[in-house]
Amino acid sequence: MNTVIKDKMVLTVKRIDWNLLVMEMLEGMLLTEKELAKRCKVSQQCVSTWKIRTRKPGPYAKRKLAEIAREVKLDLNRYETDTTKDAIVKFLENNHTHELAEMFDLYRKISCEDKIKLLKYANTLAKKAQNKD
Repeated sequence: MNTVIKDKMVLTVKRIDWNLLVMEMLEGMLLTEKELAKRCKVSQQCVSTWKIRTRKPGPYAKRKLAEIAREVKLDLNRYETDTTKDAIVKFLENNHTHELAEMFDLYRKISCEDKIKLLKYANTLAKKAQNKD
């Protein structure tokens, strides 16, 4: 997170995975790249580059994407990134451990409530495995 001072107000700027947000908007809202481009006032090619992670949206497009997300009640907190986890995922991907990288990526996308449930379940499985030994 970055802190920005604007007009004597302190704003916290979250790091958002804009590419993931774009992908989910296209799939979840059943929009075409062209339709999303029109709403963001950019070209369809821009949206395509966001989708394939070649580029990230610029400041104006980010504001438009955030507005669209709020309109359709998407929780932007789900798209926050963690640079440490991102670095781990990149390392795993580069070392041909795609399944583990996918697991980290999926874990990052689920809600906090579901993460807690998953960890409780994992602890239960671990205890059962210890009891068998």
